[in-house]
Amino acid sequence: MQTIFQKKSNRIFTNTGLFLFTVLLTLQACQKNPHLAPSENNFQQVNLVANNSSYGAAAVDANLVNAWGIAFGPSGPAWVSSNGAGLSTIYNAAGVTLRPPVTIPSNSSLTGGTPTGQVFNGSTGFKLPNGNPARFIFSGEDGVISGWNGGSAAVVAKNNMDAVYKGITIARNGGFPYLYVANFKGRKVEVYDSLWKAVNFPFMDWNLPADYSPFNVQSIGDKVFVVYAKLGSGHDEASGPGTGIIDIYNPDGTLVRRFISHGELNAPWGIAATPASFLSTATNMSVFLVGNFGNGRINSYDQNGLFLGPLRHKGKPIVIDGLWALSFAPATATTVNPNWLFFAAGPNGEADGLFGYITPEESEKMKVAN
Repeated sequence: MQTIFQKKSNRIFTNTGLFLFTVLLTLQACQKNPHLAPSENNFQQVNLVANNSSYGAAAVDANLVNAWGIAFGPSGPAWVSSNGAGLSTIYNAAGVTLRPPVTIPSNSSLTGGTPTGQVFNGSTGFKLPNGNPARFIFSGEDGVISGWNGGSAAVVAKNNMDAVYKGITIARNGGFPYLYVANFKGRKVEVYDSLWKAVNFPFMDWNLPADYSPFNVQSIGDKVFVVYAKLGSGHDEASGPGTGIIDIYNPDGTLVRRFISHGELNAPWGIAATPASFLSTATNMSVFLVGNFGNGRINSYDQNGLFLGPLRHKGKPIVIDGLWALSFAPATATTVNPNWLFFAAGPNGEADGLFGYITPEESEKMKVAN
């Protein structure tokens, strides 16, 4: 865990990260934030895996449909949820599949799940029926929370047919691990202890508009970021300019503060904090990246929620259709570069899948003014 302060078809039947990062600040942004100086900001998008050849990816995996959540163990590699295929697949840094995919259960079958977010569990809790802790835990739009600790299939840990889970994370409160799940339909963040028992943590923002609901949850440092989206039809989100809110909470569910309100948000889901290597050694400033599902842009913000600008390639904002997860590998990773920003997406109305990473040129690291 980093220490920083990381359609539509009806999906019901069928849930955190950019390498060496810099932003092209406008003059206005420069005036608002004197700690940053403008830079050329030229990032390269590398497509590693797609479900067909039209995306120019290094590898084709027909089972990668609506790629959504990304999770890493301490050493890597990447586990990527395939929401449309009911799988989680493990890819190396070149996009090569390392083992047969893990099947995700639904609320009525051992297969056919609809995984969204996923998270690595390094604790001794969250045990599965075989008596061992789940190593990876998945949330599903069908109300299933499942876990995996070996073999070819995840198993059901919680089954709530009235829920639509869009995101999941783990954080510690009082020294103990807790699981946090964004229930978009239920309009709440559900919390479970390491015995899978529900815990009543508030996660209440009294100033949240009535038509907004938790869309994702992400543990970054010692805080839990809750990404809210506007409710749309069929328990899906509504997209559009300014649709989105992000709050920061303590792990006990008490509100710290509003982080971002509307502005450049557009149905946001992915959020990640840049690793220290993005920044000059002269500063401890954190930069946060937020991915918009609604328009595919990756926007940058300072630690106060001030908009710094989008990630660009040759002067134009990078746009990834159907963008979901943004995630850096942990600093302990040995099989992947911890300074690459990995992304997952469900382009073409979520009918396709895309997994890759973004990296800037070496000369384009963030510059910090003296």
